[in-house]
Amino acid sequence: MPDQSFEFDVLGDLLNEAQTVGALAGNEKIFTQAYEAFRSQDRKTFQAILAKLRLTPRCRLVCEWIRSKECVFLCLRLCGPPTAADKPPDPRQLAEAIVRITEDEKAVRELAAIVEKGDAAAFKRFVDVHKLGPFCHFFCHWVCVVRFRLVCRWLCGIDVTERPNLAAELTAAGHALRVLLGNKAAFDQAAAGAQAGDPDKVRNAIGAADLIPFCHLICEWFCSWRCVFVCMTLCRQFPLPTIEAAGEVKEAFTFAQATQKLAAQPLQLERLSAAVGAGDVKTYSAIVTELKLQRFCVQLCHWICFLRCQRYCILVCPPPSLFPVFTSIGGYDYIPDVHSALGGNGRTIGDDRAFFNTLRLNGILTQTLGGQPMEYRFETRPTDAAGNPLGAGTWSPVLPAQIARTEIGHWERFNFITMTIETKKYTVNGTVGPNELVAPIAPDGWIKVPQENNWLSAAGAFGSNGNMIELVTQSLQAFPAQNETGTVGGGAPHHPLAQDVYYGMRMRIRQVGVPGSETSGGTCVHVAIADTLYDNITRHPYWNGGLQPAGQLGVAVLDIAELKAHPCSEITNSLTVQFCAAHPNLGGVSISMSGPGGPYPFNLPAAGVGEWFGTATIPAPPPSPPGWTLAGLKPCAYIVTLQVDLLLTNGDGVPNPLYDQIAFCKK
Repeated sequence: MPDQSFEFDVLGDLLNEAQTVGALAGNEKIFTQAYEAFRSQDRKTFQAILAKLRLTPRCRLVCEWIRSKECVFLCLRLCGPPTAADKPPDPRQLAEAIVRITEDEKAVRELAAIVEKGDAAAFKRFVDVHKLGPFCHFFCHWVCVVRFRLVCRWLCGIDVTERPNLAAELTAAGHALRVLLGNKAAFDQAAAGAQAGDPDKVRNAIGAADLIPFCHLICEWFCSWRCVFVCMTLCRQFPLPTIEAAGEVKEAFTFAQATQKLAAQPLQLERLSAAVGAGDVKTYSAIVTELKLQRFCVQLCHWICFLRCQRYCILVCPPPSLFPVFTSIGGYDYIPDVHSALGGNGRTIGDDRAFFNTLRLNGILTQTLGGQPMEYRFETRPTDAAGNPLGAGTWSPVLPAQIARTEIGHWERFNFITMTIETKKYTVNGTVGPNELVAPIAPDGWIKVPQENNWLSAAGAFGSNGNMIELVTQSLQAFPAQNETGTVGGGAPHHPLAQDVYYGMRMRIRQVGVPGSETSGGTCVHVAIADTLYDNITRHPYWNGGLQPAGQLGVAVLDIAELKAHPCSEITNSLTVQFCAAHPNLGGVSISMSGPGGPYPFNLPAAGVGEWFGTATIPAPPPSPPGWTLAGLKPCAYIVTLQVDLLLTNGDGVPNPLYDQIAFCKK
């Protein structure tokens, strides 16, 4: 059976999630919006609501609570009220049925579509065809657990760009069950271990079947099967209230409020959790009755059992020891999202962007190395455009002055006096304060990873978010500003043009104070960096322009020759639009004109490398759309706009385009 540390971990998860859901349950309208966004898988709205409540870091907790609730709703709709039994059905029969279904590509796609639509009539037909009647709730709950795990990955995973495929995930799980079924002894051992709550027995069975890569899928299935039986058993004496579909969200809100109250009763919550783990009907029923939670018996049980399953499956499928490693620049994995290998151009793959400004270097940050407290630092060296080291090729440490304030995670502690969870941000190069702790950084750049690791103790616990440092790339070398004095529309920018520079970056790790233990924590061979700024850009002083502030990101200058020669005059017989754009990473450059009947496009001359300038021309008139003529414009005011896109990124975002505009009146 799981030991006391397991029970403490589960209690911590329950309290954490109850508090988080309580924050969402403070306003029924907001709760309803979040719940509906979950149901529609509207990631943008879901994230916006959490951001407004400052719950973004706890997205997973909110999503987990909703998904456990939704599985109860969904399976009641699809299977009707459950019928309690004295013993669980044979898991082998259910596993064999799942294997038959998931080996049939058409059937598994049909199943995924039915469940995603919540089509009760179609689900009943499917269950009848595949002879799953006695297993309906067991089957439904498993499919639901898989489905909403994928939904939460979509809603909360910022690096997930495509909606996960339920049919594919069910197929993978079915394959794992098929292999396990082929080893009768291993399957029986896993089933017995799951029923007894013995993680060692289940893990050994999975290992015996050589299914370690599918461990979590197998554990998830067995744990779902056990939760359905346990919750049917624990709640058989409490009549299940009828909940119409239109009232489900209201009922969920009421349960969220009840969940919030449980956060203030950790001893009772601990006893409830232990009763679910042991299948103790007497204790569970007594506490539910005492707390007047009879109407929520099933959903309360499934919520607790779901979180116990998560912890249980970590014991069954322990992750391999994590090794600290630098993998990413912002949201880009430098392999394979950047041409960072030797011979590459150092820019992002797909959108061809160079890096600029402050870069968030991140990956996997562990507390220990070889079982001892760890420290890390970053080093850089200049390279040529292909990634070959320049000069002596030596690496230079990134010193404290080159690091912007970096949030590397959070500190958390449960306060047994106030019965609340206290949190603080953990930073590098931050400022110690009531809500912030700062990791020590040595003058030579070595950063000690915080070592707090018990959130139930006074010392608390540190949880890494993967961030390591925010590297100020402007500190790598001098980037003299380009002096654009005299640059005008139609003419060339200042020469020589600015160029990208190239740097390699690497992470070094070691046991604290043990130089002999130093080793690599990941190396990015090189990236292109463009930090040059532009000064003394003067835009059309004859019309609402003049000298621009120093430090422009690039050159974007627009002129109209007729207004330049005769300021404040009207345009009559000619319109000569001139422009100049410059940056080593120019993207699109376009000129358009707004006004009655617009917008009106212009044709641009050929671009150069790092510069684009000359005179824009009016496209040929119809019948070659979108051509137009100056004579055809109505007498009115018009605005010509130059837009210059720069192919830059700091890893997490891209700069806004540069604009310049001139208005004129057509006579």
